[in-house]
Amino acid sequence: MTPGERILRKRKEQKLSIRGLCKLLGGISPATISMWEQDRNKPNGENLNNLAKLFKTTTTWILTGKDYTANTPLTSNVAEAPAQYNTKSLPVLSQVQAGNWAEALDYRALGNDIEWEDAPSRASDNSFWLRVVGDSMTSPIGLSIPEGMLILIDPDIAPENGKLIVAKLDGTDEATFKKLVIDAGMKFLKPLNPTYPTIPINGNCQILGVVIEAKFKL
Repeated sequence: MTPGERILRKRKEQKLSIRGLCKLLGGISPATISMWEQDRNKPNGENLNNLAKLFKTTTTWILTGKDYTANTPLTSNVAEAPAQYNTKSLPVLSQVQAGNWAEALDYRALGNDIEWEDAPSRASDNSFWLRVVGDSMTSPIGLSIPEGMLILIDPDIAPENGKLIVAKLDGTDEATFKKLVIDAGMKFLKPLNPTYPTIPINGNCQILGVVIEAKFKL
């Protein structure tokens, strides 16, 4: 049994939903708990200690499956050490999955066949990767993000003029990748490829997040 499976088991034993456990742990995000249960990240520090207290066990049992009794002193170095992670694993979503991500925010709903990719720790736990489809963001000069590139989207960053964003237009389930332009109070989705039209948006668009990184995976 993995650490994630042990956390899931104890949560089910106490008849807690993911959101219920979030509240008991001080309001951490549902995505964080989903990542623990998927073994994409491990709890550490205060979160690990709080889990052990809530589940009436020890930090050692959560991480290794050993030393179950809650009366054993919490002497594990892992429990007391600060986080050592410089990266985290985040899902690579399809255009349709990305379009519905804001409503879901649940890694378990993605199934077992989802692709995962390392991301910098500065990305929020709600972030996701998206593979660029089409050439609307391929520019003949300057910044160019061609088809096949992976872009990292953070929904927790506020979109600003000039930022690259992923959005969903009304009437479609798919996400679209464009540059946000705000001019005289009007908002537009602008492709980097000049042969594609700029799309005016006025209440007919949901911005899903800001692009914070792009890379090729060879």
